Amino acid sequence: MVKISAFQGITPANQFIDQVPTQPYSNYSTSQREYEIKNNQYSFLNIITNKESDNPKNNLLNIRKRINDFKEKKILIKNKNESLYIYRQTNQKHSYTGLICAISLNDYANNKIKAHEKTIINRELLFSEYLKTTKIYAEPVLITSKTDLTNIYSKHIKKKGVISYDFYTKDKTRHQIWEIKETDDIQDIITFFQNINSLYIADGHHRLASSLRNNKNAMCLAYIVSKNELQTFPFHRKITNIKHPNDIMEKIQSMLKIKIIKSPNNNSENIQLYMRGKWYEIELEKDIKAQLTENLLVSKLLKNILTPIFNIKDERRDKNVHFIPGNKKIKTTIKNLKPNDCFFFMNTIQINTIMTIADKDKTTPPKSTFILPKLPSGLIMMELT
Repeated sequence: MVKISAFQGITPANQFIDQVPTQPYSNYSTSQREYEIKNNQYSFLNIITNKESDNPKNNLLNIRKRINDFKEKKILIKNKNESLYIYRQTNQKHSYTGLICAISLNDYANNKIKAHEKTIINRELLFSEYLKTTKIYAEPVLITSKTDLTNIYSKHIKKKGVISYDFYTKDKTRHQIWEIKETDDIQDIITFFQNINSLYIADGHHRLASSLRNNKNAMCLAYIVSKNELQTFPFHRKITNIKHPNDIMEKIQSMLKIKIIKSPNNNSENIQLYMRGKWYEIELEKDIKAQLTENLLVSKLLKNILTPIFNIKDERRDKNVHFIPGNKKIKTTIKNLKPNDCFFFMNTIQINTIMTIADKDKTTPPKSTFILPKLPSGLIMMELT
């Protein structure tokens, strides 16, 4: 059984509901952030963007101060009662419906909430410090389940009837929220999840690991979506500042089986490379004795190409390795490659494979998967107690 609970949500006041929420901070360029801050005084970017100090601790204290300022000005409102929230996000191509709730960090510590990706200690420590100082979850971690959750959500949407919030953001995404605040309804949903043995982290490994460092008996904000509603993409790799690209290509041709192709195939089990104006396919043998994670394309890329040929041992720490989300069109990236750059087109690790890896207590390399939806920052938040 897994434990979820209601919580005192912090949401924008009705009149600001479409002005406060933002996309993830990393989605914005510096100029886009500056424009948004200048033209929208209610944007959550005004809270999390720091200009006052180069001191990290002071920056975190300033974030906390600005959260309190927004609360005092009634831009953000803290719910007096504990609620659950069914949240639906709809864009032109897809719709996602899930539950925003609090999940138990004890369940995460006891492997009832399963991870599939390695975390980096430095990032854990940084976000742990962020949580200690700001005392806010600005957006939930993304969680999924093997159990079909559609019926329990549909039941309570139908029972609730009246929608609490329904609005569009600038990116033409529709956001619908049904607040569940009746005690019997909350208990019905809690009981439903008590019959589920395991949940799975889709996105937010570092936030959960950082939260556990703070207090394993506490709760973490989560958005729980059925696995069939998630969209899973790869992270492609762009390698820049290659010192001797001709030598690199000669090494690849001498060490591996490679051929020219017209364009990349989304479902290829082989590594696909764009370099010197051409697409190549690199075929690597599948080791039937190897573990599942060792036969992942991202693992093969590091082991067979990046480390022995490019001398890249740690992708996350190498400044010349750039991760490109798989939902982005790559034409612009390819067009803008410099002569000393190359691009590795990766395949998607399906959600069932991700769950199998997690069930085996194994992990994929960092930046193996890019999973949607991404929830807005500043829409439904939870304070740490």
